[in-house]
Amino acid sequence: MRHRQKKSFFSPFRQNLVDRLSNGQYRFRRGLSHILIIASGLFLIYAFFGGTYGYLRIIRLQHKAGEIRQENHRLLVKLLNAKIDKYRLESDPNHIEYIARTRHFFARPGEVIYRFKE
Repeated sequence: MRHRQKKSFFSPFRQNLVDRLSNGQYRFRRGLSHILIIASGLFLIYAFFGGTYGYLRIIRLQHKAGEIRQENHRLLVKLLNAKIDKYRLESDPNHIEYIARTRHFFARPGEVIYRFKE
């Protein structure tokens, strides 16, 4: 008695691939071409959206670059304001008096300071 061999998933690949392609098995060639098209399509989708140079990563990096530019601009404005304050403190006695009166509640002799609660 002869035993029948069970067909496994890999049985088509066990046969000689070159023979199958050259013998004109249309279904096999069509299936193989479909698999190759799907695999290459999946690779292109992954390459476009994922990975190191993917579209999503580029978008995230552009967003982060915009945030860094805004932070840089904010810090530049803060630096310029600090330089202006430094210059005014070094050269303008009226500004020093203004700061002493408003922030530290200093008064000249004989003046009365009134504080109001909000």
